[in-house]
Amino acid sequence: MSADAAWDAISAVWVCVICPSPTTIAAGTDNGPGSGKEVVVTSKAQAAWEALNVRQQAYMTVLYDHDQAVEAERKQDAAAGYYDDTPASVWRWVNVVTPGRKLTSVQRALAVHDVRDDGTGSTLQALQRYGLIEVREEAQETARGRSKTVSAKLTRAGRAAVRAGTKEPPRRRRGELGEYPWKLLIRLWRADGAPMDIWSSALSEALISRPNPPLAEGRLGAYRITEAGREHYRTHWARYAQLYPDVAAPDPAGGADPWPDEVQKALDRLRRAVTAASGNRWSAHRRREEAERDAAKAARGEGGADAEWHALLLEQAQARATLAERHLERATEEKAVAIRRYAHAVLAAFTASVENHPSGTDLTAAVTAAADAGLDGSMAVAQPPTCGLHRVDTAVQGAYGTLTGTRKRRRPLPQQMRPARRGVPGGWTDPPPLDTALLRLEDLARTMTAYVDGGALRRELHPPAVGSDPADASGAPDEGAGGAPLAQAAPVESGMAVRDRPTP
Repeated sequence: MSADAAWDAISAVWVCVICPSPTTIAAGTDNGPGSGKEVVVTSKAQAAWEALNVRQQAYMTVLYDHDQAVEAERKQDAAAGYYDDTPASVWRWVNVVTPGRKLTSVQRALAVHDVRDDGTGSTLQALQRYGLIEVREEAQETARGRSKTVSAKLTRAGRAAVRAGTKEPPRRRRGELGEYPWKLLIRLWRADGAPMDIWSSALSEALISRPNPPLAEGRLGAYRITEAGREHYRTHWARYAQLYPDVAAPDPAGGADPWPDEVQKALDRLRRAVTAASGNRWSAHRRREEAERDAAKAARGEGGADAEWHALLLEQAQARATLAERHLERATEEKAVAIRRYAHAVLAAFTASVENHPSGTDLTAAVTAAADAGLDGSMAVAQPPTCGLHRVDTAVQGAYGTLTGTRKRRRPLPQQMRPARRGVPGGWTDPPPLDTALLRLEDLARTMTAYVDGGALRRELHPPAVGSDPADASGAPDEGAGGAPLAQAAPVESGMAVRDRPTP
């Protein structure tokens, strides 16, 4: 089957069966009100992604992550002056299976997703039939006999399918600032015209030499924003919020930040409380072991004139061990409470990020109230809502499934991927392990924190409308740093799916 035929077959699968309303169907068409049909415009890339099963989506995601990592590394090398003209048709190949027992990075990632098994070959062949990847097998002789190397390369259609399915942030257009220059411009904007002590040669290149007119002025160690820089910030603030959701930038119109500093400070305090409780457990456990060693040493003391002295040392060591045991129990309870409070607070922040409500001071109050709810000793937490971002939902829902026991691995991690038993020098031991459910709750909390930290998830899910920018409102095209028109996004190729449904 050719690639075009595969695309047509996949896009033809996707249909939407709903009862149309007069406001959803354009008048004057064959699918007008009462026809029982509705036209759903779906991009071929999105249709291709949705036609894959969960296993195939995991493979595509892993291959895409490796592809983009190599591309980013080559861009960094080129920016540093180490450029080579190897074509993309060569460097985009990723080794999936290599001879020997050592796992490739792709195999390790597939094992984390619990999809590394004997069906790898058939999955790759299916994705190749769909026209999403290319597969290459190379046989070679090894010390263990004849073996082969299996490599895969995403096609352009495959990369487009992953971007559409995982809802990756938009790509930077020509003339738009990179993430680091945008951070520098934010610092200059916050300074409000005052000179900033910034020692960065990248600022001079990205904000002064390259744009026309320059977005900043000054010299190394003392820069300030220009009027052109202010206009660029106001005009493209919403666009950069979509490009770099991890970067917090103040609203040029003076609007309130939906993720105030008080929320982040509250989450940081709760996270530090968990870390501090862990340190207290270690200290108490170490003091108990020291006291037990001293007690054993005193018990071996000789009799005679030193008998009373050794008896005193033994009594003191036993008292220290008893006190350290109480401290360890108290620190363990403190960590349990800290984990519960932390998990409830992060869940409230995660839910608010997905639902875009509440915000501001109301969000701070909601996070604080959720943390207080963790004091009741209950391990039960509500299921986090899905947000539609594949990487976020996969990680968060997977962690929640592990907590509740609804998600279990089909097979354990390979031996070489399992954490090695950590040795403690000096013959000391680790503190007693916490309850498994408590550790899973902490893992869920840290998984959600990785996405909500700093308000990144909220900005990615609910970015400001680019159409509200002054340039967009006036109908003028977007302009880059130097006033040049930005490259327009390529039109999305779409397919239509129509299905009859009896009119009620």
